[in-house]
Amino acid sequence: MKLGSKARDAAREILKRCDSCTICAKECPLLKERGLPHDLARDALAGKLDPALPFLCSLCGLCTVACPRKADPAGFLRLLRAEFAASGDFSLEPFQDYLASEARTSSPNHTFLAAPQGARRAFFPGCGLSGARPETAWAVYEMLDALEPTAFVLACCSHPSQVAGRADAALTRVKDLAARIAALGVSEVLVPCASCREMLQAAEPEFEVSTVYETLAPVADEREQDPDRESLDIAVQDSCVWRLDKPVHRAVRDLIWGSGHAVSEMNHAWYRTTCCGAGGQAGLCGSALPEYWRAQRLEEAGDRPIATACTGCLRTLAGSHPTVHVLDLFLGADPLHPPAFLSGDAAHLGRLALKRRARRHFRGSRKS
Repeated sequence: MKLGSKARDAAREILKRCDSCTICAKECPLLKERGLPHDLARDALAGKLDPALPFLCSLCGLCTVACPRKADPAGFLRLLRAEFAASGDFSLEPFQDYLASEARTSSPNHTFLAAPQGARRAFFPGCGLSGARPETAWAVYEMLDALEPTAFVLACCSHPSQVAGRADAALTRVKDLAARIAALGVSEVLVPCASCREMLQAAEPEFEVSTVYETLAPVADEREQDPDRESLDIAVQDSCVWRLDKPVHRAVRDLIWGSGHAVSEMNHAWYRTTCCGAGGQAGLCGSALPEYWRAQRLEEAGDRPIATACTGCLRTLAGSHPTVHVLDLFLGADPLHPPAFLSGDAAHLGRLALKRRARRHFRGSRKS
């Protein structure tokens, strides 16, 4: 197929910058096996690229940060997903359940927005935390609301559509969500999810989008530690979406230290972090990358428990290794025996329970 203007320009930029040095392929087995960025760009421009290839990529961005010539292979492959999805050259049937879950969490049954009087900020736990750990989502909200009046937003940012290549639909939906949030009168939205922040920022909202970790980090610094509590070395799994965001990385580590434990870095950390295996939902399309990334993460963690700020990472790693969300850790969870992670129908029921809890809270606030 003939590429659209954005993908065509991105391919030409790859051809100008990539000199096939193989540095990116040393980090990514997909590039090592299927071709260097220069080869992929050439084949895409010639209409010879396998339409399935962009969907086998984790979109983690490690190739982009590894490139000494500032090429952006990950961005190029993301654009190709949108191209091949829109043209029908790649069927989105593997994403059917994934997109159905997004439709479900975007429905009125799963959506709730409310603000107390005078609230200048909102907490937006996203689909991940509100489903996987609804108790944690509410405990964090109560902590924030105790610091100052805080609005509560239960909704979906439409990131699954973005991942599946339906970029235009995702942007339309998140812009609508951003307008609804702005109508609450808040000037800042706090998120625990890197993808939620990325999507909201793409909507160019009228409010700032910050992370809950940066907001809670000063609280962690002021905590008095329990002298009787065992301190463990904690390996940190950084989200690949905000690999370049040093303030977030620092804040996540502050919360771990503030929980009475010690940060113990993995070989790939901060901007060099690698995917947990969930990135790009490549596993839905039969990619071997998810298992490669997951195995690498577990090998680097060794016998240390893992803490992460990403529910996708939590879902991928928790099944075979003690893995805890950093917010649960901050709230007192045992990293060696972390709380249960809800998924599937249980996660949907958890979101519904969280919505009912929020409605009761705000009804009670109005009465008082």
